[in-house]
Amino acid sequence: MGATEGSRQSMCGILGIVARDRSEVDVSDSRVTAMRDTMAARGPDDATLLRRQNVVLAHRRLAIRDPSAGTQPWLSDDGQTALIYNGEIYNDESLRRFLMTQGFHFRTRCDTEVLMNAWLHWGPACVEQLRGMFAFAVYDFASELLFLARDRFGIKPLFHAEIGSQFVFASSIAAISKHPGFTKRPNWETLGHYLATFRITLDSDTVYKGIKTLQPARTLLVNESSIRETTYWSPPSSGKESLSYDDAVDRFHETISQAVSIRLRSDVPVGMMLSGGVDSNLLACLLNANDHVRMTARCGGGRDSRIPDDDSDFHFARRCAEHVGFEYDEVRMDADAYQQTWMHLLDAYQTPVSTPTDAIIFRVAERLRKSVGVAIGGEGADEVCCGYTLPHYSAADYDLSHSLQSLAPETQRRVADQLLKRYGTLTFATPGAHYLSANSLIHPDKQAALFREPYFLEAFADGRVEESYDARFDAFPGMSNLEKTAHVLLQVNLECLLARLDSATMWAGLEARVPYTDHHLVEQVLRQPFGYRIDRRPDDPSRDDGAAELVNRGAVRGKRVLRSVAERLMPPELSNRPKASFPTPVPYWLANDWRPWVCELYRQSAFANEVFRPEAIDLLTQMPEQLSAWHWPLVNMILWGEINWR
Repeated sequence: MGATEGSRQSMCGILGIVARDRSEVDVSDSRVTAMRDTMAARGPDDATLLRRQNVVLAHRRLAIRDPSAGTQPWLSDDGQTALIYNGEIYNDESLRRFLMTQGFHFRTRCDTEVLMNAWLHWGPACVEQLRGMFAFAVYDFASELLFLARDRFGIKPLFHAEIGSQFVFASSIAAISKHPGFTKRPNWETLGHYLATFRITLDSDTVYKGIKTLQPARTLLVNESSIRETTYWSPPSSGKESLSYDDAVDRFHETISQAVSIRLRSDVPVGMMLSGGVDSNLLACLLNANDHVRMTARCGGGRDSRIPDDDSDFHFARRCAEHVGFEYDEVRMDADAYQQTWMHLLDAYQTPVSTPTDAIIFRVAERLRKSVGVAIGGEGADEVCCGYTLPHYSAADYDLSHSLQSLAPETQRRVADQLLKRYGTLTFATPGAHYLSANSLIHPDKQAALFREPYFLEAFADGRVEESYDARFDAFPGMSNLEKTAHVLLQVNLECLLARLDSATMWAGLEARVPYTDHHLVEQVLRQPFGYRIDRRPDDPSRDDGAAELVNRGAVRGKRVLRSVAERLMPPELSNRPKASFPTPVPYWLANDWRPWVCELYRQSAFANEVFRPEAIDLLTQMPEQLSAWHWPLVNMILWGEINWR
């Protein structure tokens, strides 16, 4: 890719400490440097530190555009405002032109300067003007006000903690945990949620008590007397726009093309992570359509002889690369290489590793980094366009369970049998309870048999996990449970996947960009009739059935508009492929290659034996292969516990 106008830097690490009692920050420069440099991989090109009054700001930078400009903290012309920023503003040129009409002058082509002047012009409302991915902090020395903001979907991370009278924030949990006043303590509610869902946050809570995440689309205003959180964006409801399906497909094609195009701006080469699924295949076709750009593409996965090559992600990724003419290569990991990478990430993240795909993404990013500085990824398509057919359509089971009495006796018996087989119950008190039953790996009810009582009570006694999901469903009154579930998955699942992508690519020094999270695209798709995203085939037999039965017989169509665009641009073999992602034989390895290691860990870990019941330890060492996926979050939690508390 050649250079384009503008100057940018992304994949940075930010850190700040504000003494809210107006005292000097009593953390030495050497300790602040140690905190900052936990994020060295995020920003290997530059490192700075500013200490002034009751504030310390530090920054690590990965220069993607114009290395000579954009050093942070960025100070306003009068020196009264400081900005540290991690991200990429894609509409910086239009913002620059507008701000110039308002009397602002620019001395660089850097989007950091645009962001500063946007703050000076709009104040907190500046976030509403931004199209991009960002996490930033502004400190106003005159008013002694700290402002934090995070992008609409959580592409860029931002964590914070109150430690004594100091408010501390950073791009990583590891940076905050090195503060001399912070004491590490496990947050059992979040850990219970992780065992159920692979997500290492629960609302704003992390796996460490006292360290919180600023949730997507939110801002924080912090001063001496208060901390005020505000939501500045919410996804729209469906059906607000009346248009034909064909028109919706045309608009999706136009908007995703634009979202891809603006993410090509870079002074370093751009490549892509190509999974072979329809989402990334579509991005490859759109990238190729952008002046026939020739790119570097990489696919990753585990070595798994059980899967025929012509049915693997590698086969479809290779076919797509041939179709668009991209330079292509593969990253195949065996059990030993994967395990080494997993342990590396566990140490680097200082949290349990979220999903088995993290290690694959890291190695793919590492390989890409040898030839490119930016990679395009397909995260977000399934959440925006309802691509998880079973998790999305399972929402209908909640309504079905409440209407059993209205069905004919024969139908009632059939449906009841289906629901009992899937959930083990016919009764769901709330949509949140049903969501957890449908989407949990180790359901909270099963965790009761694992944990010793004090830990289980701390995790689940107050019903916090279920209440969290109930609150998310309650936020969308008047919608069907299908549409509510789509909104919940868009919120919680997407943030988890974006955090995974950011962390894994960060440790390879690679910037990841995700066109499907462009908020213009998301708003457009969500305003259209819900059935344009997911529906039941009109030719399917008209009878009541549970979601699993409908999905298994192909009666549910997900990602409708996206697949319709894909059909225009690629062969049916690629456009019609069912959902896929980077393959990992991790459950198989856990049950076979790694089984002796896993069993020894359960038996020998002091952390495991403190928190789990003795009989649970015995059962875990005898886990049948069909339940081997349980080992992933359990082993992660135990290893993390050993690192931090033993």
